[in-house]
Amino acid sequence: MKWMLIYIVINGGVPYAVNAQGPYETFDTMYECFSAREILSESIGIGDGYFKPSQQAVCIRVESNV
Repeated sequence: MKWMLIYIVINGGVPYAVNAQGPYETFDTMYECFSAREILSESIGIGDGYFKPSQQAVCIRVESNV
């Protein structure tokens, strides 16, 4: 299994979700994904793992062949 960092934004009541690292990019471990989520929160969120209202990022386990 691999892990994918999904960034979610709700704009005008419509949710949008993308792979925060780019198409088909995954992490080998949950800890690597959590670390990338922390970096993402620093660059586009509030920091310390927090995001602005209507934003969130989650690490999701995916099949290895994604």
